[in-house]
Amino acid sequence: MSDLHPDPSSPRDDAADMIERLRAENAELKLELEQTRRTSQRYLQNVAHQLTAPLGAIKWSIEGLKDAEVPMPRKIKLLSSIYSQATILVHLIKNFTLMSNLEADHELGQFRDKPEPVDAFRLAVNLANDFQPQAAETGKKIIVDEISFTIALKSKSVLMVKNLVAQALSNLLENAVKYADFATTISVTAERFVPVADKAPVLGISVMSTGMPITPEEIAELCNRGFRGKAARQRVPAGTGIGLYLAKRVMTLHQGTLVIRAKAKESRFTLVFPLDRLV
Repeated sequence: MSDLHPDPSSPRDDAADMIERLRAENAELKLELEQTRRTSQRYLQNVAHQLTAPLGAIKWSIEGLKDAEVPMPRKIKLLSSIYSQATILVHLIKNFTLMSNLEADHELGQFRDKPEPVDAFRLAVNLANDFQPQAAETGKKIIVDEISFTIALKSKSVLMVKNLVAQALSNLLENAVKYADFATTISVTAERFVPVADKAPVLGISVMSTGMPITPEEIAELCNRGFRGKAARQRVPAGTGIGLYLAKRVMTLHQGTLVIRAKAKESRFTLVFPLDRLV
């Protein structure tokens, strides 16, 4: 006598289920690809805008220098503006190049270049000097606290890949100059501190500024690639959101991290190194 009830797990039913799952997975992949395409398009548009702005400013300033009717005091200001915009341009290009290099490295902890002992105070001073003209345009100034570096470093150097850490610190300075309030002071300091109770002390190099408030929720997201806080987007609509992401990745390569602290309008971004990198 034949079985009148088909097997619920027949090959036909299994094939139908598999086809349905494949359709669902295909639809999900299409959605992810579309989201990736839109994100990449927005990113490229931001990159193009950020590169175009300083190039346009440099071109306009050069045209002013060529004008015989422009007085010399004005030309001196135009030269300062050219230097400032060129600094921004170089900084942006370095960021994009660094991101490509870091994204190509699937294994963190492996340096492309050999770490070397670096005078962290001198590095901070040189980078601060690079951004001084840009800061001065909006009445801001950058101060590197030599005493704090002397106390924290104790005449020692920091073992690092100089160009990577220089770019990470440049990202913090560039953000501070961009987002700090008009006519305020940006401070660069160094300190030894204990990040978590019962843990070993670390070395921190911080950039502090007064400007836009940062919420606790935003702090948790700031190091994610492409993320920008609400106040930052309002003040500077164009931006790639990769500066802090890169800084965090660079510090991870140095067995450290990036710590962000904020209270009201004051913020502190700290590059953290383990003390065993002092040599």
